[in-house]
Amino acid sequence: MKTADPNPEYRIPDPGQKGSPVVPGGGGSSPVPGFGSRNSARGMTLVELLVAFVILLMLVAALVTLTTRSLETWTAGEARKDMYDRAQVVLDLISADLRNLYAETELFFSLQGQAQVPPALQCDLDKNNRPRIRFVRSGNPAVMRAPAGNGPQGIAPSWYGPTWEIAYVLDPNPDLHLLHRGIRGFDRKKNETLLNPVEYSSTTDVLWGSCFTQVESGILYVDFRFWTQFTTTWDDSVAIHKNDRSRSRSPSGPEKRWDSTRRDSNFYFQRKAVDLKNPDFVYPEIIQVTVTVESGSPDLHGVKVAEQVDERSTYIHLSHTRGMPDGPAMVKIGGEWIEYREKTTNDLSGLRRGQRNTKSGSHPIGTAVHFGETFTTEVKLPVYREAQEP
Repeated sequence: MKTADPNPEYRIPDPGQKGSPVVPGGGGSSPVPGFGSRNSARGMTLVELLVAFVILLMLVAALVTLTTRSLETWTAGEARKDMYDRAQVVLDLISADLRNLYAETELFFSLQGQAQVPPALQCDLDKNNRPRIRFVRSGNPAVMRAPAGNGPQGIAPSWYGPTWEIAYVLDPNPDLHLLHRGIRGFDRKKNETLLNPVEYSSTTDVLWGSCFTQVESGILYVDFRFWTQFTTTWDDSVAIHKNDRSRSRSPSGPEKRWDSTRRDSNFYFQRKAVDLKNPDFVYPEIIQVTVTVESGSPDLHGVKVAEQVDERSTYIHLSHTRGMPDGPAMVKIGGEWIEYREKTTNDLSGLRRGQRNTKSGSHPIGTAVHFGETFTTEVKLPVYREAQEP
């Protein structure tokens, strides 16, 4: 005699009985793994594996690209910061020296009646046609950073405080992008100046070794422009014009050289007749200082000429132009400065050859290309005197 199952939904299936068990709470039957289903535990197909692998590769590639771009951006930012720091060091040092410039408007004579050397402000070109400047400033010896043995001298006939002869020059070797600062106590009994040792070809010169120290490396160019009594614009392509104050002033550019004693034959205010009683020294109102600093970014290294360049080339083909500023800008190839207007992936066009007192020349394949950022500051001098006599 069979007894009815009091809970038929939870009875254990008979292995020999056909059919599928009933799942509690369900309205019908569904297969249970291991019972009546032969494909219920199937794995991934080859196509599914390949699709998953491709998606994984895409994610990894995106991650690598993002990381690489982030590192490049960080590296470029650090290089740019370093470049700005070096430019600030140079401009701050030159500006501090110029703001303490010492000037005179008359000549002093020795007991024997000979005219002594005045503390002149002079700016001309070195043997490589690069600007250099020399002047005299006042300053406490404790903050002047002068080499040992180059102490200050008194200025006759009265004592005006410690005075120093200062000079800024680029390294005599044009392949070394170094800026040097010369300093020694000013002595009006010495006829030679700190600009003289820059004309030699050997760095073993005694005066160079004892007075000059390196300021910064990676300095491609330093320039000085002077605001005269006729200047109306800093555009050096505009010639200097003598303006009559009673009439409208025509455009007049800055002076690129200076000699406060007015003896330089290339100086606009040169005075042909020397009057010892009235020397009529002149000093600019403002000096504009320009510094070009080479970047230390890895992208900027390895940029080379990829196609022969001659004196008449109208474009330059390079290995790459990554990191180079958009035009108009300048590059230094060999000893020549070249201005370009347009830049592509590998070419520079719209060229102006032989800039910054250089000459157009030939550059073989593989010649290194130097470039960077240009920084400018203006320094108003504590003295300003216009030329009174022609």
